[in-house]
Amino acid sequence: MQTQIRQNGKSFICAVTGDVDMYSAPTLHKTWLDHAAIHAQSPFIIDLAQTEYLDSSGIGVFVQIFADARTRKTPFFICHVRGMAEKLMQLSRMGSILPIEKTLADAMTKIGA
Repeated sequence: MQTQIRQNGKSFICAVTGDVDMYSAPTLHKTWLDHAAIHAQSPFIIDLAQTEYLDSSGIGVFVQIFADARTRKTPFFICHVRGMAEKLMQLSRMGSILPIEKTLADAMTKIGA
């Protein structure tokens, strides 16, 4: 898995390429923590357009990031969930817990950008 963070206005978009699983989830969590240490109040969007697979560890890291973002009062969204990742999110009903938007544009609209 690779991550690339880019700024769009006041928001930061973390593009994830590759699987989010038990091996890569800690790296994604560290990416969030490093970012939040500097930009704690800036909206943060995880873009999964280049991610096909995630496992329960991936879901767990999204829940951890979401909880930490709420504590920091940081607007947070996940977008472009597709493929097997989308199926797992649906089966686990994560859409009722995590702030998931269909597209990056939808997430940006929710943020107010």
